[in-house]
Amino acid sequence: MSMTKKLAIAGVLSSACLAAHAAPVTYLAADNNVTTLAQMVNSTAAAASFLSVAGALNTVDFESPLPANLTITGGTTNTGTPGCGAVCGFNTTAGGAFFRFVGGGPVTFSFTTAVDAFGFFVTGLQTNLVPQQTITYVDGSSVTQTINMPSAINGGGAFIGFIDYGQLISSVTFNATNDVVVFDDLRFGRSANNPEDPNNVPEPGSLALLGVALAGLASIRRRQQS
Repeated sequence: MSMTKKLAIAGVLSSACLAAHAAPVTYLAADNNVTTLAQMVNSTAAAASFLSVAGALNTVDFESPLPANLTITGGTTNTGTPGCGAVCGFNTTAGGAFFRFVGGGPVTFSFTTAVDAFGFFVTGLQTNLVPQQTITYVDGSSVTQTINMPSAINGGGAFIGFIDYGQLISSVTFNATNDVVVFDDLRFGRSANNPEDPNNVPEPGSLALLGVALAGLASIRRRQQS
């Protein structure tokens, strides 16, 4: 086989792999004007979907010290807000009291062991007044990913989760800009359903891309034999 044909085959396979893992899979939902987790119907549904795919992850509810493999920079862990009610957020842990309070600006979650799945509840949102809130991270290949917040107003709540299969994420930064918010019930770790793991069944999209790659390979071989 000529070098040109070898490079063509490699290009087809590489393109399929890049397309399969070009962007994170996100689980985003929000609820307006909430004061309890029970009212966050959309958010809790998104959290359930995220966990059903990601599998067992580390959980941080701030009711006990942070695990050794997580560091949080920005905000404070406490049980109360400075008299502004639900628009400043609230605890979402059943039977809990503690949460991470952020009075504007960025908060960064850093991991000693890289992750590819991350999610959390956030309350106290007023994205109509502070619409530029974002979540950013580097996926291990020097590509910065940005996830925009779902809309939630009047002390709204949301669940933000994503899986970037097979990547090596060492930190995630949420920029609250000028909003006062609360984080609680963080989930992070390596997804149990990584399609790059040979023990897992590939997702339908990955199978389709692999089929395209194999078809291209077959076409090249037919041309070589003719």
